[in-house]
Amino acid sequence: MKTWIAALFGASALVAVGIAGPASAAGLDFNPGLKPVQGSAEVKLPPSKKDKFVIGLSNISLVNTWRVQMIEEAKYEATQHPEIAELVVTDAGGNVSKQVSDIEDLLARGVDALLVDPGSETALNGVLDKAYASGIPVILFASKANPQKYTSKILGDDRFFGKAGAEYLAKALGGKGNIIGIRGISGNSIDNDRWAAAEEVFNAAGIKVIDTAFGDWAYDKGKQVCESLIVAHPEIDGIWSSGGAMTQACAEVMKENGLTLVPMTGEGNNGFLRIWQEMDLNTVAPQYPTWFGQQAVIAGVRALKGEPIAVDYVLNPDPIQKADIAKYYRPDLNDSYWVGSSLPDDVLKKIYAK
Repeated sequence: MKTWIAALFGASALVAVGIAGPASAAGLDFNPGLKPVQGSAEVKLPPSKKDKFVIGLSNISLVNTWRVQMIEEAKYEATQHPEIAELVVTDAGGNVSKQVSDIEDLLARGVDALLVDPGSETALNGVLDKAYASGIPVILFASKANPQKYTSKILGDDRFFGKAGAEYLAKALGGKGNIIGIRGISGNSIDNDRWAAAEEVFNAAGIKVIDTAFGDWAYDKGKQVCESLIVAHPEIDGIWSSGGAMTQACAEVMKENGLTLVPMTGEGNNGFLRIWQEMDLNTVAPQYPTWFGQQAVIAGVRALKGEPIAVDYVLNPDPIQKADIAKYYRPDLNDSYWVGSSLPDDVLKKIYAK
């Protein structure tokens, strides 16, 4: 992993990104893959009277490379809008109580809009309602929270993600067999929804889940839990995984232990796509792009400028199939890169150069 990622993990919890110099104004269109939820209301706030905005972004953690890239995309997008004077990013280190305090601090600072990647579906609701009542746009993204009111929520369809992988695995196993599940972060809405949908498929198909563990969507922790589960259950028939870096780790563990590779599910991560080809895995890769951070910044600016936005957005991309690998895999970038980034190529090469 590149040193810039290590530096970010050890950085201060509060990072201010000042926008200096004449940045070119970027468009305020959302990614075409992001769609309003059917029946979602549209909101158009009164435009801010300010010429320059300070936007606060509360992030629950930088526990894995997906989350690091997501925050980098938000920071880069902020530099593309001259009206953003500063993007203030906080990191709660995975502690929900700390995230509540971070949001309180951002509100006390007087930010003009609040972007939140929540660490809990319920624990932040009080402070989020307070933020909304203060009159500023509140944009929730990547993970769920359920306050009484918010300006816009930008999510992936996590049930679709979990179901797509589970259906592939059930078909590959002919509707029978014993599998293990490698889940994401305990208590996170993304993990809850993916696993709930996967379990429904397995129960209906007659697939038996013999054990699960949480790998935090990270390669290192994923490898630890895979080693433990595979040692305990060496004769498994398949692996359901909530994230590509964890699947990469599992496949490597099986190979290192001389075990026959079994059908498994992955994700659109460069390291996973690399080993998919090298090991000729029997797999599929649901997608959850890191540009949620970028989209949250765009939503915040749109709200502050009085442009219409939907209250709820959803992303529902088709999984990557084996025939699609060449469209997504970047052999010039290292394993930590997550495919489909909004970052320009020169920035990606600086971050992820081998």
